[in-house]
Parts: sequence; C-alpha cells; structure tokens
Amino acid sequence: MTQNRNIIDLSVGFSFPHETISFIKKFFSIDVMGIYDNRLLAKEKDTLVLRIQNTKQGIITTQNDLFFLYYQDFLGNLDNTYGNTDILTINDFFNSKNLLKKLSGKNIGFEFLVSKLRYLDISQIGRWFSYMKYFYGLCKRYRHQLILSSGAKNIYELISLRIINSILDKLEVSSTEYWSDLNQWLSRKKRGMIYDPL
Repeated sequence: MTQNRNIIDLSVGFSFPHETISFIKKFFSIDVMGIYDNRLLAKEKDTLVLRIQNTKQGIITTQNDLFFLYYQDFLGNLDNTYGNTDILTINDFFNSKNLLKKLSGKNIGFEFLVSKLRYLDISQIGRWFSYMKYFYGLCKRYRHQLILSSGAKNIYELISLRIINSILDKLEVSSTEYWSDLNQWLSRKKRGMIYDPL
C-alpha cells in the first residue's frame, strides 16, 4: 500500500475507548473507521467517520465540523431516489442493474457487510461471491463505489486488511484499485460532495 492510501472500514458498530483506536490501527491495519457513536470524534477527526441514518426527518446539516456520512439500509425499494444518501447497505441479493443504472452519476457507496458471511452455508457463499463480481462490474459501469465493511458488532468481528484483500482477490478485484477508488470516493465526500440535490 502506498503511504497516502488509507485502509477503511466504514461499519464498526460497537463503542470502544479512545485508547483502543491505536490497537485497532496496528493489529487490524485499519486507518479510518465509520462509527455510530460520536463521543470519540472530537479527538479523532482524521480516523473516524460518523454514520448518520438517513430518515429524511430532521436531517442534520452540521456536526460541529465533524465528517459524517448518511447511510440507509436498502429494503428493496427500487422507486426511491435515495437523495442525501451516501451509503446504501445491501443485506440481500436483488436485481441490481436497474437501481444502479437509475442512480448513475450519484456516486453512492453500495456497502456489503462481511459479517453476514458468517451465517451463510457453502452454496450461499458461492452465490455471494458470484453476485459480488457482477455487482462490482455494475458499480464501475454506473459510477458508484463498492464498499466492503466488516459490520463488526464487537472487536472480535473486525476484519484485517489481509482478509479483505483475500476477499477482493477471490472477486478478481485488484486490491490496489479498490483501496485507491475507496480513498478517492471518501475524499470527494470530505470536500463537501456529500449531498444529492434531490
């Protein structure tokens, strides 16, 4: 990895003390984490990204100069325009081409949680990898970002750089290209390109 490229896990769903951040960075090689708890953000603006659920009711427009992304769980609604959504978390297989085509140019991050693989049998895992290859191709075609996140609910479910790169290898996706694209996507969001005008 180049020095300027961060390793990113945008779905870390548990709280931890400030001291744990350095351990996570060293042990798991994770540089940037997306979290749901904003208590640590004041000290770690460069390391932590606050995830805010996009409910379209009372959308927060400022977080005291802290970096945040709006996320939404995809529930199968292909008619939604997903305005103000940065990340769509995908939990089930669906006919994705029409949605990605409709949202073309909005540069949405389509997130898959690796933690879901723990609950799949062998045939389902094979289907997951096949689907992910197809989905990645659609993301490239329609200018979206594929995001692989741990979905960790505790520190034992965090995933190291080596495991993510192994998954990318099985998907026949260049890890160098994936991390470069994800860093660029996140950088564009940081420059104020978070919001969809719709």
